[in-house]
Amino acid sequence: MNSARSWPAVIAAVTGSVMVGFMPIMARHLYADGLDAPSMLFWRYTIALPVLLIAAMATRLDLIRAWRGGAWKIALVGATLGVGQTICFWESIRFIDTGLADLLFYTYPGLTLLLDRLLFGRTIRAKAVLCVAIILLGAALITVPGLRGGSIDLRGLLWAIPSPLIYVFYLAANSVLLRGQKPLTGALCLYSGMALAFAAACAVGGLDVPANADTWALMVLAALGPGALTITLFSYSVPRLGPSSYAIIANMELVTVVTVGVTLLGEKMTAERAMGGALIVAGIVGYGLLRTLVTSSSLSTPGGGEGRGEAGDSSGVGARPPHPPSAARWAPPSPPMGGEGKWGLRRLEQPAQHVL
Repeated sequence: MNSARSWPAVIAAVTGSVMVGFMPIMARHLYADGLDAPSMLFWRYTIALPVLLIAAMATRLDLIRAWRGGAWKIALVGATLGVGQTICFWESIRFIDTGLADLLFYTYPGLTLLLDRLLFGRTIRAKAVLCVAIILLGAALITVPGLRGGSIDLRGLLWAIPSPLIYVFYLAANSVLLRGQKPLTGALCLYSGMALAFAAACAVGGLDVPANADTWALMVLAALGPGALTITLFSYSVPRLGPSSYAIIANMELVTVVTVGVTLLGEKMTAERAMGGALIVAGIVGYGLLRTLVTSSSLSTPGGGEGRGEAGDSSGVGARPPHPPSAARWAPPSPPMGGEGKWGLRRLEQPAQHVL
């Protein structure tokens, strides 16, 4: 896929990431109205599912055929790996500062590159590593100044460290399973798995019900905007962008959280936050430019055709050299990666968590 054809997927990924960044202000009011996190997530997924189902029926998707063809595996991944990394994050913030937990989680773009290298043998360019490092530095500038003093509870670290690791494998699994599926099919399966998992959690721990019409309205908004629409955009963009590209673009969530906090919640715009946001944007844009340059170079190579970067990643970062003229074609790409991360619902001071 050349850079021009990938732009719709880039726009979808950016749009979805920005929408998830609005979840803190919604979560603020939902928490204040007495809902706990598992209950909010249960209602979020449960409200979104009928809307997704209506959209699937309107577009004449054969969901039964898709389910028999393996789409049920997507639901299984959502109910296991997706929920698992979510639980790890939320348990960690019971013992350590949210800023530290978020900083540890935002190492996942680098871990995605490492996974590409170790498991798939893809070449990772030094410039791509530099872009990820710039993004991580930006995340550190945003989150670290909010850390409170004192010692770090080991229990919190033991919960926090697995979260980005599980998330990376969650992305890897979804990259394979979402390939060949319609976006609405992927969205329905992911949310079905998560809804069932949190229904079980609420059956054990209790279910909070919105107490008034305003709370219900906000819950519906959270379910449809940063919920149903975002998961559909995710299911569209992930197979088209690949693992590294999607993981890097998704950092726009953190920039959105800072912007929303300053403009809507009255939080102070510090120099660290401004510089951190600028670094994240610079890292994303730099990675995008690198992808464009490498793709353009691939298109101009002998025996070319349409250049492809690392297998399953249209970014071209980590591109393999073209086959000799005798081969006259590229090897078929393996599936890309991407996915949603944490619950997408957070307490007041929390940066965005990547769950659709």
